[in-house]
Amino acid sequence: MSNVEIRNHPKFNNIYISGASENLKLYSKNLIPGTQVYGERLIEYRGIEYREWDPYRSKLAALILENPFTNFFKDDLKCLYLGASSGTTISHLSDIIPNGIIYGVEFAERSIRQLIQNTSTRANIIPILGDAKHPENYTKSIFTDIDLIYQDVSQPNQAEIAIANSNYYLKDTGILILAIKSQSIDSIEKSKKIYEQEKRTLEKARYEIIETSNIHKYAANHIIFIVKKKAI
Repeated sequence: MSNVEIRNHPKFNNIYISGASENLKLYSKNLIPGTQVYGERLIEYRGIEYREWDPYRSKLAALILENPFTNFFKDDLKCLYLGASSGTTISHLSDIIPNGIIYGVEFAERSIRQLIQNTSTRANIIPILGDAKHPENYTKSIFTDIDLIYQDVSQPNQAEIAIANSNYYLKDTGILILAIKSQSIDSIEKSKKIYEQEKRTLEKARYEIIETSNIHKYAANHIIFIVKKKAI
């Protein structure tokens, strides 16, 4: 039994916090009690088991700790996750949107095997072996409209990949969350120049960046864009 007192996040449903505002810890309610995905700490509080959500291993957790004003979660969210890897962040999403669906696209065969193993008991995760550069190749695996695209891929053309998938799957009212790693695009150019370049690519394709979040203290050389389609 832990002496940690867990409370509801003031903005995001199904996300929980503990500690003082200057040193918050994040949690999600464990959808599969008794199981861990990446060695995360499990805490029982008032008869409910929570999983601690590490912002140094999850850029989405880092974004939430930066307190964005956009609220992009709902219980029945339909999410396309590009770059799902072995399951760290996507498993917390599974906890947060228990009545939703998350399509997890991953290119590396080793990672997709780990993803399947780590999330096999989570019915709201659908792992997809696929290349995010070619969204047309996994259409048969996606059978709902998409409310949210979350992208965390280490590719040189990150904005172009996001645009291609958003054009294909994202609802007109949907949200794109794009984690930009500047050194995946160009290891020499300064980060600020890279971010501006990716921003122009999105805007040229008629996407509007509604919020920008610097998460450098959790993930070096990373910035997150929260994006929506521009009204016609």
